[in-house]
Amino acid sequence: MPSIKTTILNGVATGLYIVPSIGVGYGLMTIGGFDPKLATLGGIIACLLGAEAHSAIARGIERKKVRRELDGLSEHAAQLAQDLDRAGDRIVELEERFERETQERMERIFSEIRVVESLVKRLAETRGLAMPGDAALPAENEAPRQAPEGDMPPPVPVMPVEEMSDTELLDTIRHSLETNRVDLYLQPIVTLPQRKAVFYEALSRLRTDEGALIMPRDYMRVAEPAGMMPTVDNILLFRCVQVVRKLMQRNSKAGIFCNISAFSLLDSDFFPQFIDYMRHNGDLAHHIIFEFSQSTVNGLGPLEQESLDALAELGFRFSMDQVTSLKFDPAQLYDRNFRFVKVSGQTLLDNNASGDIHAGDLKELLQRNGIQLIADKIEAEREVVNVLDLNAEYGQGYLFGEPRPVRHDDTSPVEAVPTISLADTVAA
Repeated sequence: MPSIKTTILNGVATGLYIVPSIGVGYGLMTIGGFDPKLATLGGIIACLLGAEAHSAIARGIERKKVRRELDGLSEHAAQLAQDLDRAGDRIVELEERFERETQERMERIFSEIRVVESLVKRLAETRGLAMPGDAALPAENEAPRQAPEGDMPPPVPVMPVEEMSDTELLDTIRHSLETNRVDLYLQPIVTLPQRKAVFYEALSRLRTDEGALIMPRDYMRVAEPAGMMPTVDNILLFRCVQVVRKLMQRNSKAGIFCNISAFSLLDSDFFPQFIDYMRHNGDLAHHIIFEFSQSTVNGLGPLEQESLDALAELGFRFSMDQVTSLKFDPAQLYDRNFRFVKVSGQTLLDNNASGDIHAGDLKELLQRNGIQLIADKIEAEREVVNVLDLNAEYGQGYLFGEPRPVRHDDTSPVEAVPTISLADTVAA
């Protein structure tokens, strides 16, 4: 429907050619002396010419309007075409991203399957091994593995291994592994003096069918000669990876110290697959710190060092714990990618500790070589005061938090024991 403005303009234009047409007819009759009929016909002709001119002008205006609208539609069509092109590119990008993430996820799943297969194979092999009394002892250059930090009995039943023979204990250990009764415990490592949890140490506990715990100091004695420690270590590593993945979703800076033995470094079946798995999960290098005892570090042979170098090339950092002597070379440790050293509070405060480094100078010496000091086995407030005088950066021990089992999809909670959830570790 035409607008009022258009109606008025059309009315004015019509008047502009009707009025002159009347004037033309009247002039032909009065001035030109034409017959009234001819004069009227002349006026009508003049009116028709005016109407035709008006129509031509109106059509021209309408054509310009339509042309502008067509130009606008063309611009919209071009914009829609660009949007469709961008949408198409985005769809292609999403498809490629989906395929890439699916491929990465499948690679991780296959890697985990290979790890599990390796664990099953290792466990099956241990069934055919000799009993501890007949098994060969570790080589002379291999120091016996010691129990990791945090072995004080938790408030749950602990299996009375002193009442069992080595054969019975070994069968119990093997059954715990076969039934997936390997629990992962986490103990916080805090900043000093703020006491804010920034890292956690992963510890393993075996559990019997009745729920009693077999502590590391008990099962290591018979498991190492029987060749079962790689299985325990491998399960611990696998669980650490699963926990770290959960932590990474909530805290991008979370880190876990994971103990690993020379037996795992020498395991020709597991370790290559583990390296391959870690290669496909490079983001874990910022969150897992592999920990070795001082005796293990001092006894590293060429094969163990090669395995250590393979982990370092992937970006993984190392920590040395169970330090009984301050006689070590921080520069050499740094070159091997060690970034943390754990020394017990008692060793730090013992002025008679053997070694070339005085406890008071240890922090500064380590710092100059890019290594951070962790004072562990702290159980009393007076130890904290003395350790702070030595400028230790981190602390660990029952005073700051005891090891607690992780409540986790792949680890069944231990009854009658306070469990720690992944959310709890982040909140801490």
